[in-house]
Amino acid sequence: MRLAPAVPGTVEGENERPAWFWLLLWCLFVLGVQPWSSRVAAPQGTTGSTNSIAKGLLLGAVFLVALAATKPGFRTRVNPSSWLYVMYVLFASGTAFLLAEPMGPLTRLARFLIGLLLVFLLWRPLVRVPERLVRAHLWAHLLLAATVVMSLAYAPSEAWRPLRSLGNGYRLQGVIIPMLPPRVGEVGAILLGLALIGWFSRKLATLPAVTLIGLGGVLVAASRTRTSAAAVAFGLVIALVITRKTWTGRLLSFSVPALLGLAFLTIDSLRTWLLRGQGTQQISSLSGRTTSWQAVLEEKVSLQTAIIGHGLGNKRVLLRRGEGDIDVMAIDNSWLGLYWETGLLAVAIVAVALIVAWVSVLRAPTPYIRACGALLLGYVTAASLNESGLSDLSSMTVHLLVAAAICDADRLRRRQRVPAPQ
Repeated sequence: MRLAPAVPGTVEGENERPAWFWLLLWCLFVLGVQPWSSRVAAPQGTTGSTNSIAKGLLLGAVFLVALAATKPGFRTRVNPSSWLYVMYVLFASGTAFLLAEPMGPLTRLARFLIGLLLVFLLWRPLVRVPERLVRAHLWAHLLLAATVVMSLAYAPSEAWRPLRSLGNGYRLQGVIIPMLPPRVGEVGAILLGLALIGWFSRKLATLPAVTLIGLGGVLVAASRTRTSAAAVAFGLVIALVITRKTWTGRLLSFSVPALLGLAFLTIDSLRTWLLRGQGTQQISSLSGRTTSWQAVLEEKVSLQTAIIGHGLGNKRVLLRRGEGDIDVMAIDNSWLGLYWETGLLAVAIVAVALIVAWVSVLRAPTPYIRACGALLLGYVTAASLNESGLSDLSSMTVHLLVAAAICDADRLRRRQRVPAPQ
């Protein structure tokens, strides 16, 4: 008896799309979540993001193309951290209706949900083999770095942003794709970190690895972003520690930050870069960040506001200094910003998602994947204390989702290779 041919799309087979197609989709996705800023050419200010129509259209187009390219009956996998973020989106969507103006938060949450669904759609072609997603993430940041370099040729006068009230000198920013210096530093840090791990793990040849490491280092240095430098150093040290096989090697790994700290204290050029011409008061207040943090912690709010927050998108606090003196400052802390925007329950959900992601990293069997996951999560953990981003679809959230996805896929791959016990 001969069976009739299977209905197309109902059997599991290799995806017909070439690898570059999914790589391009991921690059466009990362480009869409990057916080483009309309204040690039404006006077000095704190970091922020502009949810422009262009970003929304780009993200929607990437999602529709991925959906159209995915076969019917496709299989996917949702790792625990992604499930927790789905819970966060559902919780924040429910509480948004209790706000006076829910449309703004609901629009941002819809964008967040589209981003999560896109990651789910890309399971088979990109995430299932974690090395593919790491490579795609590296290429995406190389694309962003290239736009910053081209900005120097396109508009050199606009590419250098004066520090003004935050110190002396200039900082590199993006112009072709508007990015403030902290975002340029983040792009350079991720590029440097992934390329360095790829080189040590022999996933990248020496010449391209050195080129990428050099480019990432230049972006971090030229943007003069201390948060990105500290965060990538923390991520690299954690990656080094958890991939060492002996306790001696793990203990020796902690000598790396000690040597870096000694270098910044003794080398004049590094110390000048670190201080940025700031005084003791500016350094101790983290360029004024602690002022907004204190305002958030001391603000008297109702129980309902403490639970559901002020609404997604409210990343700034209004400060009243004296009679008639009003100032607005950004909450450059992901956890305080998360509390301010979506409340204490949301803080708990996202914190558990980060912890679960760290557990996935520690359990990843492949050293290369474990190191990449540790780098990304280490960066997010350190940078979240000095930057906002974990409350909605941002570059920082994508780093967390990528780390959780590659380590979960790596563990699943190892489990499928090992035969089940009889």
